[in-house]
Amino acid sequence: MLRTLRRRVSPPGEGVPATALTSWGRLGKIFGPSVSPIMEWPVPPVPGVLPQRQSYALFWWWLALALTAWDVAWMLLLMFVPSLWLSLDVETIGCSWMGGGPLPEWRKVWSERLALADGALLYLLPLTLGLGIRLIAVRGAGRPRVHLWTAFAAVTLVAAQYALRQAELLLDPMPDHADCSVDPAVLNSLDWTEVAWIFAPAVPVLIGAAIGIRTPGPRPRRRPSRRLSRLSSRPIALGAAALVAVTAVVLAVRWADRPATEAEVRAADGTPRYALVPAHNTLVVLDLTTGRESAVVSAPDPEFYQYGAVAPDGAPGRYLASVSTTGDGAFGGRRSRVYEVVMDGDGGAEVGDQVGGEFEGVISDLAVSPQGRRAYARLVAAPGNTVNVGVTVVGLLGENREWSAPGGQGVGGDGPLGLHWRDPDRLVFHAVSRKARHPRVVMLDVGRPGGDLLAAETLHVLDGDAFGDGTARTLPGGTRMLLSEVGAARNWNQEILLLDPPGKRPVGSVFGSGCGDIAAWTPDASGRYLLVGVDNKAGEIMGDPPRPACGDAPPYELFRVDLRGESSSPSPRYAGETPTLDLPVRRVWQGDRPLHGLAW
Repeated sequence: MLRTLRRRVSPPGEGVPATALTSWGRLGKIFGPSVSPIMEWPVPPVPGVLPQRQSYALFWWWLALALTAWDVAWMLLLMFVPSLWLSLDVETIGCSWMGGGPLPEWRKVWSERLALADGALLYLLPLTLGLGIRLIAVRGAGRPRVHLWTAFAAVTLVAAQYALRQAELLLDPMPDHADCSVDPAVLNSLDWTEVAWIFAPAVPVLIGAAIGIRTPGPRPRRRPSRRLSRLSSRPIALGAAALVAVTAVVLAVRWADRPATEAEVRAADGTPRYALVPAHNTLVVLDLTTGRESAVVSAPDPEFYQYGAVAPDGAPGRYLASVSTTGDGAFGGRRSRVYEVVMDGDGGAEVGDQVGGEFEGVISDLAVSPQGRRAYARLVAAPGNTVNVGVTVVGLLGENREWSAPGGQGVGGDGPLGLHWRDPDRLVFHAVSRKARHPRVVMLDVGRPGGDLLAAETLHVLDGDAFGDGTARTLPGGTRMLLSEVGAARNWNQEILLLDPPGKRPVGSVFGSGCGDIAAWTPDASGRYLLVGVDNKAGEIMGDPPRPACGDAPPYELFRVDLRGESSSPSPRYAGETPTLDLPVRRVWQGDRPLHGLAW
């Protein structure tokens, strides 16, 4: 064998110029002896990597190097040419937030260390790939282990880069309450495009390694055609089992995502079991039977991510929720949408279809009548002063009707209106007329022509000097209403009163918050029960250090009031005070979630 090969190979220097020998010798040092046309040694009997296959492997390694070098080149270019960044049409993401305790010292230290390691890997990865190319070119021919271990080192560095970035996000996340131009949850996780770009160099590396470790061998014998017809039953059984498993998973997912029935969303006493609370960029589902969070629903869109108003949509387990953009952080540049939210049978929820189009401003209220008519209130910024509300608009979804009034008509000028349906054709809400001295609770007939929001009947005048401000809710089946007394003028024991609009004074107080503030409240559809959210953090007293007025009370609490329960005879403690009805009250939830909205 050796003698035969020597006869086929020319002796050194025969028929080959000296310059050619020198050139091929240099190339042999770089790309390995497999490409040299002068074979001065015997070929080992173990088959090696073909020269063509060696070149194919190196091609994929060069492609991986180009992908990693692009990141470094682009970063250096932006560093030395800052004006290039301004000329690019890219979206700038800005965030601002207040509050939230500082990070622990150990998290700061490790976050800085991981950032330095991530920056070092940015330069180390292309350097490693370059050294891998050199190693494969010189020692890769006929050595599959060289390809295998070099690829292992490169892929390990790629995986380490991904792990470092994930660890950075976990150690120093963006606060959930931050006001960003996109959903903060997007900034706390790597987008699929980022993950794909991180692992992009690993793909050509693995392809190159797969080509490099393959060795040429004898072609497999072709089996007789009669054997092809004898199919084993094992592949068929495995395929059938896989099909059954996939079908079972699909059916299980569809069963879990089915809309909830009325029995599944009702407690034993017939009240709604779940309550929806908007929490900035998420919608939280609270289980009032167990006192726990049963689900957290993400925003439907990275741009429209700030949840605002929520309201029951009539059918059991169905709700409406508004989301808005962050705009300039106040009321300027804000846009809003309305989505359906559907509960499932296990206490979960998901965002459904969009209702209506896109609205200018922030939607502060949503209301659905028993007949299915959907109303909304939105606040639009004042021209040239986006901190203040310029126009308040009330409209009907799907009916192309709107009424407007200048300024903010909600509580405090930029708060909710307490919008709700009194009957199929009349809406009740909070209003502030420029001519009137005090805020009012008014009723608008949506069947009347015109677009003046303040052309409405006054139901009750709020005594803003003595009792502060508030919103109202009409109880089903009559004219009696519930009225909250909140605002800056009531900094202690804010109350919800039972009111009969024809009377001048409230019948009595159904709930008092004590040291906390009433953050949100709503009756159920039957009008028998009332759900009240109390903010115990709002009553903090300044000191050194500051001490909370509510002591060790939970930050937020939810209470359920039985409006038809037995009560003591209403009697005021002093002349002029609203009597207390002492209705049965039970706490159904406590936690750290802010309660700035409520749907029950």
